[in-house]
Amino acid sequence: MTKATKDLVLQGLSRLRGDDYERASHAFRAFTPTQMQEQHGQSGKTRQQILDDYRNYAKAVEAAIAEVKSL
Repeated sequence: MTKATKDLVLQGLSRLRGDDYERASHAFRAFTPTQMQEQHGQSGKTRQQILDDYRNYAKAVEAAIAEVKSL
């Protein structure tokens, strides 16, 4: 893999990661543990499930970034 290709892949992964986890963390910061277990809007998920999903996604993308960097 060329350096240019590696840089492009890393840039794409960084964009793919986004900031959803940070935004959700900020939006839900004032909610109590009980409120975090309530459904959020029409999502069909609790606030905690949404936060966990975003966290897990961010970790998966960060792991992919680390893997590409190690090449």
